[in-house]
Amino acid sequence: MKSNVVRMIVMLALVALVVVGISQIATAADSSNPITVTWWVPNWDEEVAKELIAEFEAQNPDIKVNMVITTWDTMEGQIRTALNGNNAPDLITDLESRVQGYASQGLLANLDEYYKAGNVDMDDFVTSAIELSTYDGHLYSVPMRHDGPAMIYNKDMFEEAGLDPDNFPQTWDELSEVAKALTKDTNGDGTVDQFGIGWPLGNEGNAVVRFYQLLYNFGGSITDEAETKCELNSDAGKMALEYLYNDVVTNKVTPQSALEVDNTGLRDLFINKKIAIYTNGAFDLTEIANQAPNINVGTATIPGTGDGIGITIVNGFSLYIPEKAKNKDAAWRLAEFVGNTENSARITTTFPGRRSSMKLEKFSDPLLQPFIEQMDSGRAGPTYVQWPAMQTAIFAEMQMVLLEGKNIEDALVDMCYEVDAQLGK
Repeated sequence: MKSNVVRMIVMLALVALVVVGISQIATAADSSNPITVTWWVPNWDEEVAKELIAEFEAQNPDIKVNMVITTWDTMEGQIRTALNGNNAPDLITDLESRVQGYASQGLLANLDEYYKAGNVDMDDFVTSAIELSTYDGHLYSVPMRHDGPAMIYNKDMFEEAGLDPDNFPQTWDELSEVAKALTKDTNGDGTVDQFGIGWPLGNEGNAVVRFYQLLYNFGGSITDEAETKCELNSDAGKMALEYLYNDVVTNKVTPQSALEVDNTGLRDLFINKKIAIYTNGAFDLTEIANQAPNINVGTATIPGTGDGIGITIVNGFSLYIPEKAKNKDAAWRLAEFVGNTENSARITTTFPGRRSSMKLEKFSDPLLQPFIEQMDSGRAGPTYVQWPAMQTAIFAEMQMVLLEGKNIEDALVDMCYEVDAQLGK
């Protein structure tokens, strides 16, 4: 009898301890300090990011998000310093084209296991977006914004020149002929005041992108596959540089002012009806509509070489986690949330990196369809660590050809000399 009483007392005590323990655990969970994740966000995404953070925190009460704003002019240096230091943020929005360079230096967290654990549908991503997120067979970022330029043109100018405004040139050769037909003296004073096509040849980055886009379309490459030797001095390289030279110098279908402008200046030439055709991103459509609503705008895919859509140069912004981030698991949960179908569509100022996102109403405008259609023919720009110096050398030679008449083959030889010097560093 005595032993039974003792056993009962012990059992009641144990039950009491369990109840108290559960109560303490629940209290601790309710009052615990949430993990704070620091997310670096570019200022153009700030307003939507605030909305997403509020929704994320409501769904994930164990995580708080500290948003830090970056700006275009300073973000690259700021991010590079943070990645190499000991106080990196947990999540960063940055250019897709920088991911591989950082990953090659061991500065980013490998996300393979996160993708796998989350059962992420890889087929939902645009192929070229995943390529930019991948280094050495491993994933290092979540695509969020992804886009490439398409052709933008004035339909009324096409009609006035006797061209079909709904039948844009499908090849680069056809585009050359159409550009000639669109170049004219509209005032009857003997001076050409309307040009067929414009190129942004006054800005280093903008000009070099157009050059290697032509290079890729003509089957060329900047370097060999191993990235050990320059291949600009090739038939494709000659065709690319000749194409620009013919438009500017030989056929004069591009205004001389194009040698002094960047992408924005090129858009202004289009708005002022000085050029009929140019290539740039879909973001220009809003500005054209605002400044020149009377222009009957058309869009088309990049011309090819006779066997389908041409190659566009893609880039965008993705989310990555620094290798030195302190809260990788929580950062992944935020990246997964921001990068999902609905939210990546909300935050992007152009196009998301997901196919499912581009089916949303936001992207149903017919003018946007060529941009979407050519996504899978997109190719990333150079991601070499030494690219800034290479780009400067290439631009210098382009200027020598276009402004001073330097022999194209000599210019390509000199380009490769400088590129090979950088590759050897």
